Amino acid sequence: MAMTRLSRFQRLALLTASTTVITGGALLPSTAFAAPAPDTTSVAVADARWVETKDAPSGITAQLPEKTEAERVPGGRTYIATTDSTVVQFSVTEAPGISQNDLKIIFKGYLMGYNETVESSDEKLTSSNVRKGTTADGHHTLHADVRSPDGTVGHVDLILVDDYMIQTATIGIDEEPDTVKSDHEKLVDSIQLPADKRGQAT
Repeated sequence: MAMTRLSRFQRLALLTASTTVITGGALLPSTAFAAPAPDTTSVAVADARWVETKDAPSGITAQLPEKTEAERVPGGRTYIATTDSTVVQFSVTEAPGISQNDLKIIFKGYLMGYNETVESSDEKLTSSNVRKGTTADGHHTLHADVRSPDGTVGHVDLILVDDYMIQTATIGIDEEPDTVKSDHEKLVDSIQLPADKRGQAT
């Protein structure tokens, strides 16, 4: 059961960086696109070694629990790593003209896209603690916690950086909520922009 649900998250991640496609500043439903489930190999949580993943076109990097390759999605790229009971997603999408006010709409599309794929009401995700924010560098953000009655827990963050939107998501199946939260915080804290790296080099 856990792997079946993880596969749904992987398919959803491949459809787009969120379930709203951002193309040329226009918001389009991602269900207009089809993508196969990725062929990924699960690794044990204890053996997971977080490695740097670089989105080459943007220069943005993040740490993921295994080495992964870019999967093209409309408007950008997504990187998906799995453990035995967790999906970790890092995506970068071109987002010219998108504002902080659009982030809630994009997140709602994410939930709607996932919930359309479930077979039982126990698997439907609901959100809580949805809040807008701003990073120390002035980038607009949106954070949300998600869960479903079957025990799925997770966290989603959207970050606007110039003409890009970064999405991170950590979803745990049969996993301790504190572990999922800790992994997600590690993912978000690991994000670096090209300017950050230039600053470190000097």
